[in-house]
Parts: sequence; C-alpha cells; structure tokens
Amino acid sequence: MKLLRKTIRKIILQEGMVTVNQLPDDVIIRIKEFRGKSARIQYAWFDDKQQKLFPTGIFSRQDPVKEEHPNCWGTIVIERDINGIPVWEVTSSKSGEGYGPLLYDIAMEYATQNGLGLMSDRGVVSDGEDGAVHVWNYYLENRVGNDVTAHQMDDQANTLTDTFDDNVNQHVAKQFAPGGKWPEHATSKRYTKTSTTLNALGNKVIYA
Repeated sequence: MKLLRKTIRKIILQEGMVTVNQLPDDVIIRIKEFRGKSARIQYAWFDDKQQKLFPTGIFSRQDPVKEEHPNCWGTIVIERDINGIPVWEVTSSKSGEGYGPLLYDIAMEYATQNGLGLMSDRGVVSDGEDGAVHVWNYYLENRVGNDVTAHQMDDQANTLTDTFDDNVNQHVAKQFAPGGKWPEHATSKRYTKTSTTLNALGNKVIYA
C-alpha cells in the first residue's frame, strides 16, 4: 500500500505538473527580491500592474484566462543564509493544483544562481497526502542525476564531517528518518539545478 501511494504521488507530480509551454500567455513569473536575503516568486498577470494571481473567488478578477485556468495561482518564498551558509530555504509555498512544481523549479534555479542552492524549510515540512515532503522526495528519487544535483549537508553536531560550512539544522530530516538514518532523507540535502526553466521562460520572468 505504501509503495502504491508513492507511485501515485510520482504520477501526479510528473503528469499533473504544468510546464513552461502550458503557462497561459497572459501569465508571467514575478520575482520580488529583498536585499539579497529573501525572494518571493509568484504567478502574476502580464500587464502594467503585474498583480499576482489569487485563487478563484479570492480577489480574482474576471478574465477568460482565469476562467480557463482556475488553478493558475501560486507563491513560493525563499530565504538565504542558513547558519551563515549562502544556501536558500523554502519558508512558504502555496499554489493551485499542478502549478506548484514549476515554482519549485524556478526557486531552485534562482537559489543556484544566487547561492549554493535550495533546501526545505529547516523548521517544519508538511507531510500527508499533499505535504511538501513529497516534492523533496520526488527531486531526490527522480530528478537527481538529470537536471538536479543533491549535496549532503551535515547537522550542527558535525556528525558527518569535521567542517562547519555544511552545518544546518537537521531537525526535520531526523523526524522523518530517525535512528541515525537522517542523511538518507531528502530534506537533509541542498539541491542545485541548471537554469533550463528560467531560460525557457525568457522574458516571461520579471524581476521587481
């Protein structure tokens, strides 16, 4: 049963993910930067105001694009410098069905361009059917070795290495994989990614 659920999640992430080519023409990716310490990446309208897209019925303007693509909304927030290390972590993420993975890819590429890549939230990562942990598991099990690279990080007790430049809070990984198996878990690593998605988006990415 556990293997079946895992297979179903993989199919959902693979086949349910909206690609760059499927992004509506009137929608862009807006990246708001905050002094190099945090960034907010979200879907926005391709117009003069560049307002972000909301879920249908919540401050959502009437528009044929929105009516045709009701799930086209989402925001991911990332912050830089974990324990003084120039790696980014996801601190918040919400999106319509199918539109989350594209934001994660963009965030990972941005974090690679502007630091040492991207990690999960160091404090808490949601579980359950729609939990964020499945996104990280998918990267480790299906994307690493292709366009994504995983880099092992140590805990704050220097369990794995004698250096301090890879030490981060591994509380989440130890919760998901107790008994000393935490280095095997997806949330114990930072991830870097080639800029294929940002390059494909081209001028549909706006920096604010």
